[in-house]
Amino acid sequence: MIELVAPSSLYGDTRNPRETDPDRLELIRLSLQKFGFLLPLYATSERMLLSGHQRSTAADDLGWLVPVVIGQKNGCDTAGANLTFNRATNDFALTDIDHSRISAADLLKQLASLPDTENRYPCLITERRSVPELLALNFEKFERYAANAARQLASYGFQMPIIVSAEGEVINGIGRLQDASARQEAEIECVVLDSSIDPDLVAFALNRLSMDFQFSEPFRDILRSNAYRRSRQRRTSLGSGFLFALGAGRCKDFSPGREAARMRSLYGSRVLDFGAGHGDEAKILRKIGLKVTTFEPYKSNGQKPCVKAGRRTARRFLKTVAEGQTYSSIFLASVLNSVPFPGDRDHIVTICAALASPETVLYAAARSCKDPNWRECSVGIGLGTTAARSARFILKDEPGTAVSELNDAPKIQKFFQPSEFERLFKQRFGSVEIGVHINNVTAICSKPLQIDRKALVDALSFEFDLPYPGGRMGLVCEAIQAFEKRLEVQL
Repeated sequence: MIELVAPSSLYGDTRNPRETDPDRLELIRLSLQKFGFLLPLYATSERMLLSGHQRSTAADDLGWLVPVVIGQKNGCDTAGANLTFNRATNDFALTDIDHSRISAADLLKQLASLPDTENRYPCLITERRSVPELLALNFEKFERYAANAARQLASYGFQMPIIVSAEGEVINGIGRLQDASARQEAEIECVVLDSSIDPDLVAFALNRLSMDFQFSEPFRDILRSNAYRRSRQRRTSLGSGFLFALGAGRCKDFSPGREAARMRSLYGSRVLDFGAGHGDEAKILRKIGLKVTTFEPYKSNGQKPCVKAGRRTARRFLKTVAEGQTYSSIFLASVLNSVPFPGDRDHIVTICAALASPETVLYAAARSCKDPNWRECSVGIGLGTTAARSARFILKDEPGTAVSELNDAPKIQKFFQPSEFERLFKQRFGSVEIGVHINNVTAICSKPLQIDRKALVDALSFEFDLPYPGGRMGLVCEAIQAFEKRLEVQL
């Protein structure tokens, strides 16, 4: 049921992923003046907005009430719900990241030339239309990804209407129509456009205004804290990051027991697993006689990592740092795929280089752009029901990045080109050998460069003040002191 309420009666999610953009806000304000509210806002039972933050602000500026559906979000993560609404509200294909057929300035001009609407709330008047008939009229527009996004939104308990022309052409909501068909619904709620409105402009304005956004800083911290290895991601064998230098093939065919002597010879007696996940690989390495130090600030047994556990893990690691423990090898195995932003990855490499002695070799591996998961994103292969949790979309800010796990702690995955991997490590190491292992890009790094003290302080300030749902790590001073003692320098 849609309610008309004052914008002030709703409050925004402080973790809203979208940064406020004044230019986009002006476009939204104009679109409301010209078309009215074609779709309602959506909020939790506590009246926290899940969809429509900027429309609410624009309506407040206009002195309008806002139409809102108050619902119970059925246990969904609100961070993921915000992103899901962004995808499910519109007919996005998996590969849609930007609509550049018209500039924002041109769109502004076209909207400004239209007369103001006499109906501020078209979404209040809907018609129930036949799902099979609408499908027959619009089958060429089918988009499996849009249907998956709509299905995911429906799992939260929200059913959105679709927007159609008088003749039944779907202007917005083909995915929601497909989902209704999959649920064997006979009819679906439709907002029917007035014949005087240009349907192409409506479709484009909706997509343009919803698609382009920059992550807000609070949401960037959410993506960082969600970069933990899920409980389903346990390992019973060593991954590529531990095997590629041995010339091994498939991970599951490799026997650490039979190759123990060769591994000890190559990797030395003392190794560091930086970003150790659940610690499964470290246990395997210890069984063949290697002494392994681990560091995993986001260790989790299925629940979201907590700040208390993160501090405990970090302090244990910093103790070994302060004691001057040297490492014959350092491993960054699949860690960098889950580190969401370029600067964050720079910080990790900076810390690892500071931990490396002249004799240390760093072995890194991460999924490349040849990985099937990236191909699924980049070529737009649809996702089935069993993979609904991975309803992902790619980002335009950095090549090879995608947001996934939208319904359960959304996270960014980065897929690398070999040239990106090389640039990343050449900042801190004098020798960098880039290679490929199965679907991974790999790096063997040695000869750490002279420490850049400012860069190291920045890196420690990042890594030892990581965000958690319950606060921040807050160990920057302890980290700096530990590295000062180890390196015998003042930072």
